[in-house]
Amino acid sequence: MMTYSIYAPENEPVLQFACDELIHYGGTAFRRSGNAEADIVLHSENASKFQDSFSLKSRDGKLYITGSNPRSVLFGVYEYLKKHGFAFLYPGKDGEIIPEKPDFHINGFDLAESASRTFRGMAVAPDPDNLQEGYDLLRFMAQNKYNLFFMEGYDVDRPGDEYSVIDGVHPLQHVEYLLKDKTWAERKAIALKKQTMIAEARKYGLLIERGGHGWNYGVPEHYGRNHGLTPEQARAELKAKGKINKEAEVAVSTWFQICLAKEEVREIYADHIISYLKKHRSELDIAAIWLGDGYDNKCMCDECIKHPFSDLYLDIFRRVALRAKQEIPEITLECIMYFETLEPPARNWLEGLDNVILNLAVWRHCYFHKLDDPACRLPGWIPDYRHNRSHDAEHDKRIINYDHYLAYESWRKVVGNELKCLLFNYITLGKSPDRHFMSYDLTPLIDLFNDYDRLNFDGMVDCQVYCCWDTPANLQLYGAGRVLWNKHDNDPDRIRQELFSMLFGEKCDAVINYCYHMNILLRQCGPYHESLNRTKERARRLADGLIMLEQELDSIGSLPHGREAGFRASLDSLKETAQACLK
Repeated sequence: MMTYSIYAPENEPVLQFACDELIHYGGTAFRRSGNAEADIVLHSENASKFQDSFSLKSRDGKLYITGSNPRSVLFGVYEYLKKHGFAFLYPGKDGEIIPEKPDFHINGFDLAESASRTFRGMAVAPDPDNLQEGYDLLRFMAQNKYNLFFMEGYDVDRPGDEYSVIDGVHPLQHVEYLLKDKTWAERKAIALKKQTMIAEARKYGLLIERGGHGWNYGVPEHYGRNHGLTPEQARAELKAKGKINKEAEVAVSTWFQICLAKEEVREIYADHIISYLKKHRSELDIAAIWLGDGYDNKCMCDECIKHPFSDLYLDIFRRVALRAKQEIPEITLECIMYFETLEPPARNWLEGLDNVILNLAVWRHCYFHKLDDPACRLPGWIPDYRHNRSHDAEHDKRIINYDHYLAYESWRKVVGNELKCLLFNYITLGKSPDRHFMSYDLTPLIDLFNDYDRLNFDGMVDCQVYCCWDTPANLQLYGAGRVLWNKHDNDPDRIRQELFSMLFGEKCDAVINYCYHMNILLRQCGPYHESLNRTKERARRLADGLIMLEQELDSIGSLPHGREAGFRASLDSLKETAQACLK
């Protein structure tokens, strides 16, 4: 068997890792070389941190794998392996298909690819007790041309720690709210474990986004020091006024907003953000500058209610962006349209800023309609963001597609169409049927992607929890990776056929038929504009249909490498949902 030498510049760690990957998967077919005259040359043009493209070119008996950045070179290496029969279908070794005796060659390559979408990301909260699952997901991302890893939260050090840590008590990060019963030492240990994901993501050259909610740490206490107030007095003064949804204590969590009426408070807010970013600039490429989470909890004092909340938010954001442009120009800032900031600003605070991207977080997304379909709106009810009425929880009224679109369109009218915007999705976040049915048919998701150009979106970040890629066969994330990379590779049936053929072999058609029947059932139980537990008839229909599908799954029998377990888990979770709704 021929052995090929590989050259990668010593000062390019991602290219060195790409060389390691060729050796890892190819074994003795490859060896490292320190000579640029090697058989395979890895080269990064370092032309763009964000825009991905690569080429595989055979020339003069050599193979040149070139990319617009080091990450793109790695994409090219994985593509080279795929051309020799390798496949990377879901995270972990079980998701890899490795041919027994690949016939590697370096001649005859004349391939060039460029990404259709700038942002192809996943938001992951790694399980500290199973970090390998997170590491596997990062590798899968690079193998499938995802480029953005978003880990919400901060390191052990938080914005405003010097003000908000009182008597050794640290406020909870947004992503720590499930850890409220743990000590600071325990939470610190967990944060340090999660932090290892950043170094792992850097191996692949992935863009890293950090931050999210919680930049308000220490702002009230800092304001209090300026005015001789105790922390308790300062929190009371700056606590959001009026009827709010969550009466969260400022001291213990980030599920809150504060009164932003005073310019001094907005300046302190901005200063805390810049201070943190300067200290942690090596940990991120994109800073997610979001305010407190939780809907309908903005301040409604006489001064704050005069303005859209987005104006107060963007006042802080612009202060940060102007300083970042001078002090940390390598960092891009993300501005979010979410909850109260869905009401558009009255002026263009982003004018003249070239270090900013937008994010529309569609946290109530109906995949049965286009985002801008006027029919996808609850009849007889209009959200009122200014007065903390984006929800009517008592009557299960929540904004869905068209409400999000109207907000986005209104924002575009103010800030213009030039800024890149990603769509923050929650397609694999939970087990609810309104997301689950896309694990069986990619059509709704691809329809959404097909609309990106028309609606001026440039990609997606998918919000997950604890790296739980979609059961049962990773159809959503595998398919999303393909379509986000190449918008013309958008045939949902072909993608599913190719994926399932590799996973299930001769039982592929039987599995596809099962998926077809499951998808029909889940659609019949929708559209999920209301909670399933408010529609007993649909829940009963779901429960009855699942009995028939369980019998069909039994008839299929075992699948290669025990992969029927994913379908079983999916079926069981849907049965639990239906039964819970019928109680």
